[in-house]
Amino acid sequence: MNATAAPRRQHVVMLLLNPYTNDSRVEKEATSLRDAGYRVTILALADEALPTDEVREGVSVRRVERPRWPPLVRFVVHRRRVARALRRLHPDIIHAHDTETLDVAGSVGRALGVPVVYDGHELWLERVRRDRSALYWALTRWYYGRVERRFLPLAAAWITVSAPIARHLERTYGLDEVVVVPNYPDLAAPSTLRDLRGLPGAEGIVADAPLVLYVGNATAGRGLEQLVAAMARIPDAHLALLGAAGHPELVWREARRRGVEARVHVLPRVPPDEVVAYAASATVGVSPVPPTSLSYRYSLPNKLFQYMQAGLPVVASDFPQVREVIEETGAGITVDARNIEALADAIRTYTEDAERSAADGGRGREAVNRRFNWSAAEASLLAIYRRVSGSGG
Repeated sequence: MNATAAPRRQHVVMLLLNPYTNDSRVEKEATSLRDAGYRVTILALADEALPTDEVREGVSVRRVERPRWPPLVRFVVHRRRVARALRRLHPDIIHAHDTETLDVAGSVGRALGVPVVYDGHELWLERVRRDRSALYWALTRWYYGRVERRFLPLAAAWITVSAPIARHLERTYGLDEVVVVPNYPDLAAPSTLRDLRGLPGAEGIVADAPLVLYVGNATAGRGLEQLVAAMARIPDAHLALLGAAGHPELVWREARRRGVEARVHVLPRVPPDEVVAYAASATVGVSPVPPTSLSYRYSLPNKLFQYMQAGLPVVASDFPQVREVIEETGAGITVDARNIEALADAIRTYTEDAERSAADGGRGREAVNRRFNWSAAEASLLAIYRRVSGSGG
């Protein structure tokens, strides 16, 4: 008697224009799809320190090299390499992470007759310019504006991280419902507490000093200059910047200018599943994103929920979608992050009042355990995939 053949698993190929090292959103989505019965491959950017092919917890990762050639040639050649690699993987569904992968996803998906799921991590055309030249920025916006207009309406489904971004995409491109899949934390993260003071760069933190925490990259326009300036008004506290890759010199320059360099500490990245465990050793978590771009104003930062899961009270930017979470949960205070005095006052509320800090932090942790966790976001993701695949994987 012949054994019954196992049903074929549908193959989801995720396109990602980074090396896939610390991208918690991509990792959570890939894991959820794997557990739902899909075969998942992540097509990422090559890095000489990483293998070209690997399998991480049942998810295949393939990295495509981007040549070190003049910018336009490099761009075209890399896109062709990614498109060729994507075709060879024979996807059943293509998952495009952000607009920077949508040109390849859309063109290959259309050629193969394969549905595309668009995943907007931010409002891509409305990001902060940072240190890019005016010419580069203008060309980028022109090109990807055409990409969005051409391929977004052709996608089988759209997901993004916040309701304001979803409504903006719907209005701009006449899309049907863009589903919100927020960057909520995974409750399966390890519960063993770790101490920020044990990381390289933390040697100067006074043992019993209040510790203000910022999680994320050190890049211009993210409110770090204002946060460092606020530390000058909180004389007993120290500031820890966890995973501050990018341009930490911006932090040091402002710290020296404000005379607080001895109380500012740039710490290395830690694995995504250890961020919350380290964060729990701080006093207060800060998300000081200023409204310098539409993408920032519409954001719902991942760090907000990481702080809450760690039991930290939160000081966050006063954006409507952020304020809604804070007011609903009682987990912290929202401020105009451009106002240094208001930012410092909010932080001092928690560095000087242990009882208030514990109460607000506890409310935040309870809210994450009850509602703002990946299990809730995952349900929306899997519903989209059941509809797109037609068989639930």
